[in-house]
Amino acid sequence: VAGKRIARDDFALRSDSDMAQLAAIRAGCGIGVCHAPLSGGLVRLLPADFAPEVEMWLLMHPDLRSLSRFDHVFAYLADALARHIAGPGGAAS
Repeated sequence: VAGKRIARDDFALRSDSDMAQLAAIRAGCGIGVCHAPLSGGLVRLLPADFAPEVEMWLLMHPDLRSLSRFDHVFAYLADALARHIAGPGGAAS
């Protein structure tokens, strides 16, 4: 929370898997962080104090960019990812 230093050992349950974290939150293991479009049925806590922003990168080797089939797939993935991030009715930035 704002101004509080949080260490790794402060957490009883830790996972690098977004889906495992979401399952633990839904199972009532405590509070956690999840992507808003996946949070159906959950209650948002501390919105003013905790709103992390994370950069997301979609990469392709430059040599593949000139191949139209890869360029089309890349463009599709970029668009789908932007729509997913925006969530239902949202506008991606």
